[in-house]
Amino acid sequence: MKALKRATPITWARLAVFVGVFLAFALIDGRFATVNNVYTIFEGFAWLGLGAMAVGITIIAGEFDLSVGSAAAVAGILSVKFIGGLGLLPTVILVGLIGMAFGAMQGWLIYRLRIASLVFTLGSLIALRGLAYMISNERTVVMQDLEVAKAVKRQLFIFSPFSLTTIAIFVVIGLFLRYHRYGREVFAVGGGRNEAIAAGVPLARPLITAFALSGTCAALTGALSTIKSGSASPFGFEQLLLPAVTAALIGGVSLFGGKGTAPGIAVGALTIRFLNSGLSLRGSPYYVITLATGTLLIVVVLLELVLDRPELRDRIRLRRLRRAMARETGAG
Repeated sequence: MKALKRATPITWARLAVFVGVFLAFALIDGRFATVNNVYTIFEGFAWLGLGAMAVGITIIAGEFDLSVGSAAAVAGILSVKFIGGLGLLPTVILVGLIGMAFGAMQGWLIYRLRIASLVFTLGSLIALRGLAYMISNERTVVMQDLEVAKAVKRQLFIFSPFSLTTIAIFVVIGLFLRYHRYGREVFAVGGGRNEAIAAGVPLARPLITAFALSGTCAALTGALSTIKSGSASPFGFEQLLLPAVTAALIGGVSLFGGKGTAPGIAVGALTIRFLNSGLSLRGSPYYVITLATGTLLIVVVLLELVLDRPELRDRIRLRRLRRAMARETGAG
C-alpha cells in the first residue's frame, strides 16, 4: 500500500501501458489470454527478463554491460558440457557462479583501470564470442539426456520451472537492491557518483556488485535457456542485448543511472512479451513486431519526458505534504 502511495505519474503510466497492451490483445484475439499462450509468454519472459536484469543493474550503477549475450552463449555451451556429469541443479549453480566470478572480475578491472565500461565490455563481448566458438569447436553442441530439458520446461499451469526460477531471481535481486546496504550503494554511485564518493561510498564495491549480478543473470539466461532447448550454439543469444536494453528502459531504468527497480524491469520485459505474442498471433511479420517494439519504447520515453518533469514532481510532493499535515491536524 505504501509503495502505491509513493508511485509517481510515470510509474502509473507504465502500468497503464502494461495492462493496456494485455487487455487490448485479449479482446482482439481470444487465443491471447489462454493458459497455453500465457505459459508461452512467461517462457519468453524468463529468457528476456534475465537478460534485461543483467543489463539493467549495470545501467542503474551508471555503467553498461554489452557482454551479456556473449556471456550467455558461453554459459549455454558450458551447461551442455557439464550437465551429463553433474546433473541439472549443480550445473546451473556452477555456471551461475562462473558468471558471477567473471562479472565481478569485469567490475573490478573497470574500477581499477578506470576504463569506460562501454569500451571494456565491448571487448568482452568480442572475446567471449570467440571463446564460445572455441569451446564448441564452431558447431552446435547437443545434450545427451533430453529428459532434463523436459523437466525444465514442464508446464505448471501458466508457469514452468524456468519461469518460476526467473521470478525467484527477480524477487531476490529486488530485495537485495532495495534493502541491503550494498544494493543501495549501486543506486548511490549511479545517481551521483561524486556525491556518493564524498559521502564515503567505496566506488569499487558497488561496481563489482553490479557486474557480478549482471554476470550471474547472463550466465543463468544461457544455462536455463540451453537446458530447456537441449542444445547450444556459439552464435546463440546474439539477439539478446537490444531487447534486454529495451525492456529495462521501458521498465523505468534510467540511462543516466541511479533509477530503476526489479519489478519495473519485470513489467518492461512482460510488456514486450505481450506485444510480441499478440502480434505473432495476428500473423504479423517480424519487421512489424520490431517496429511496434521500438514505437512502444519511444512512447514510454515521451511519457516520461511529460510526466517526470521537476515541476510536476514538486507539485506531487507538495500535495502529499499538505495531506500529511491535514491528517496530523485532524488527529490533534
